[in-house]
Amino acid sequence: MNCIRCGRQAGYNRVVVDTVSGRELGGFCRNCEFEEFGRALERFSQAERTCVMCDRDGHVGFAAWTPVLKGDGERVVSEVEYDVTDRTPFLCDEHLHAVTGDEENADERPGRIQR
Repeated sequence: MNCIRCGRQAGYNRVVVDTVSGRELGGFCRNCEFEEFGRALERFSQAERTCVMCDRDGHVGFAAWTPVLKGDGERVVSEVEYDVTDRTPFLCDEHLHAVTGDEENADERPGRIQR
């Protein structure tokens, strides 16, 4: 999964989810998260699903991947999964496009959110 901001492999830092449709829009790599938000998203928690940058409704969640061990008794497999919870930061559509740079860049790098 590619990062929605830089277009490179996002790894298993965060997944960007449209909470209305349930569609995964891409990833959000650790470097881009630190560049945009510093360490603020690590400490984020709120009861309402509003944008972290304004008071509008947040429709796009930046959910953290978490490791999970699954096994059948003989074999243990490590996987990652995510949940959209009260610790998930959200962005409105306007601030999502500001983070991805879609307003100033018309290039179509792989993995970038296309309108």
